[in-house]
Amino acid sequence: MVAAQRGSWLLSGATVAAVAALYLPCVQKAVPGGDSGELITAACELGVAHPPGYPLFTLLSSLAMTFLPSVSPAHSVNLLSGLLGSMASGTLCFTVCRLAGPGPGAVLAGGVFALSLLTWRWSVVAEVFSLNNLFVGSILALAASFHRADGAGERRKFSRWGALCCGLGLCNQHTLVLYVVPVIPWVLLRLHTYQELSLRGAALLALHFLFGFLPYLYLPISSAANAARWSWGDQTTVRGLLTHLLRMEYGTFSLVRSLSFSHTHTHTHTQVTLFLFSSSSAPTAMLYWKMYN
Repeated sequence: MVAAQRGSWLLSGATVAAVAALYLPCVQKAVPGGDSGELITAACELGVAHPPGYPLFTLLSSLAMTFLPSVSPAHSVNLLSGLLGSMASGTLCFTVCRLAGPGPGAVLAGGVFALSLLTWRWSVVAEVFSLNNLFVGSILALAASFHRADGAGERRKFSRWGALCCGLGLCNQHTLVLYVVPVIPWVLLRLHTYQELSLRGAALLALHFLFGFLPYLYLPISSAANAARWSWGDQTTVRGLLTHLLRMEYGTFSLVRSLSFSHTHTHTHTQVTLFLFSSSSAPTAMLYWKMYN
């Protein structure tokens, strides 16, 4: 068992190193498109990104800028995404190792995932998807370790780490709920089957899960400090915080926000236009204004 665990860690580490060797030289050194510019700016100024705020990614990006002062802020956050993406591939390799034993199949699983088009694309730019992939892989790895656990002590340890991982993951991207919802009842059912689920144990699991939400405290703290020049919304009140967390201003449970020409939306379009002008994108700003006005 010890040899198998050592082999699992060695193969997973080798997978992370190999994928990182592919990703890191390919990351963009400037500001990519999409939400990357906003996420980098939020990390630079410790502001609040668009709903639901992405506090964990913002804090990790700020740390990346601190520990990589020799490169530009954009490059450092892009490197962070590449590193997180390579670690996500490692967690997939580790999951296969735990379920089927260390072998080339585990490395193949991590490698194929890393080389897939969308995984590669979002792992070389400053985006939240590589961190989300890491949390998904970590939950799968912990679930596999829980399934293969030898005794009550190991099951208790992996279930608590899994609960913490679920909470932290939901601080990054809410789509992780698609993995959290089936995993939680499965773990509770398994613990009940082994007669290891007590009221105290369930309470500790809930505490570990809620502890994972602590990064969300960053949102009201940043909003109250009001030090960032570019920040989204006001989270100093409970209503403002819930509005941000539930994406009420960003299209909750919808992919595209409906077009409405209310006063609020007109004000938003005006802000976007001014931002485009300030970014030396006058033609783009004029096109945007004509489209929505």
